[in-house]
Amino acid sequence: MPTRPFIPPQQFRAKLRRVTELTPSTKHFEWEVVDGSALKFYAGQFLSLEVPRDGSQEARPYSIASAPRDGKSFDLCLNRVESGYVSNYLCDLSANAVVDMHGPHGSFVVSPPVEQDLVFVATGTGIAPIRGMLGEIFNAPGKLSHDVWLIFGVRHPETILYRQEFENWAAQSAGFHFLPTLSRPPAGWQGKTGYVQEHLREIFAGRKDFKAYICGLKAMVDEVRFTLKEEFGLDRKQIRFEKYD
Repeated sequence: MPTRPFIPPQQFRAKLRRVTELTPSTKHFEWEVVDGSALKFYAGQFLSLEVPRDGSQEARPYSIASAPRDGKSFDLCLNRVESGYVSNYLCDLSANAVVDMHGPHGSFVVSPPVEQDLVFVATGTGIAPIRGMLGEIFNAPGKLSHDVWLIFGVRHPETILYRQEFENWAAQSAGFHFLPTLSRPPAGWQGKTGYVQEHLREIFAGRKDFKAYICGLKAMVDEVRFTLKEEFGLDRKQIRFEKYD
């Protein structure tokens, strides 16, 4: 699998330009670099956010939820964790707040050229880096020559983060297949139900000519990786992943 050139991480400050509530516990943040050189990153990488606590700094990693744009602006998406100091600090911020950051970090990226079908599997805010990857793919010049699938597992319809955006991409590109799947579907739900692993088996049964990108909680990621390796026979180089505790 081709690799991309290493981007050295840097220390910088970013100002919060806009914050949007996606669900009662999840927010979308739009940032702009205000102190430091232009921010270079690959879609799928993460940043370390440093917030003040008791006279020092406490840091947490968060995936960048956007494709590279102008070297200054980028998005994040995160949950408010009930007992999490940093997530609560960030979720309580208002526009124009400034936060110290370090990055980019990580190797959870799509390496061009795209030479096989791709399947992205996400649950919850694991969609953040994948949103960036998809944006990078669909913003690239030329027509995509392979199919791209997004299997996104959540509990309820209202927690399908960035749903309209993914539906718009699916409407614009016949090669993009968006499959939200609900583990707790309401009456009348017409889409997929159950867990992401089941739909992987439905779509790719008997195939091993694709690459998979998986992001979400550890249990889901581990189970999908096991399924792809043991049931499908994929080589480990065909599987990229990022998992959260």
